[in-house]
Amino acid sequence: MDDLAHIIGNNLAELRRRKKLTQQELAEAVGYSDKSLSKWELGYAMPHIDVLKKIADFYGVTVDFLITDGAAKHKKNEIQENKANTNKIIIICILATVILLCAIVIYVYNLLTVKDEKAWVYFFWSAPICFLLTGLLDFRFWGRNVGFWILISLFVWTLLLAIYIHLMIYKGENFWYLSLVGIPIQVGIILFSKLK
Repeated sequence: MDDLAHIIGNNLAELRRRKKLTQQELAEAVGYSDKSLSKWELGYAMPHIDVLKKIADFYGVTVDFLITDGAAKHKKNEIQENKANTNKIIIICILATVILLCAIVIYVYNLLTVKDEKAWVYFFWSAPICFLLTGLLDFRFWGRNVGFWILISLFVWTLLLAIYIHLMIYKGENFWYLSLVGIPIQVGIILFSKLK
């Protein structure tokens, strides 16, 4: 019973510190004295189950969470990992935005200086570049995950599409059979993704 009181106390103290609350502020929120909270956090006493439920609801966790050893510290690590993942996704989005911005600049430059009315083709070239670089960043951040393989597949197919459109616009020929090259490459990507 003492061990359970200490487990609950550690979790309560960790959750309160994470919310940057004083014992007095928490006591007012749950309707108990700060002395009772102090006893609970130190493991000298345990709150009744209905009080545990009220505290769990206040923190947005379960009662099971409060009685599990180290749960609050584990949740802290999980929150930090989620923040890191969010930052990585934002970095990937910034990279994609920069690539699109470069394509717009190249398009406008060609339109204004060279008077190339076919300059819109450069937007098709930005897609494979974007998928390749974001795929490499994805691999750097998370390794060989599903997102990496999807981005590599998108790179291959948009590259073939960009080549096809470029040749069709500037050479005037229909190279539809280029798409056939993508089939064995896609099969290879799927097979590589299954390697352990």
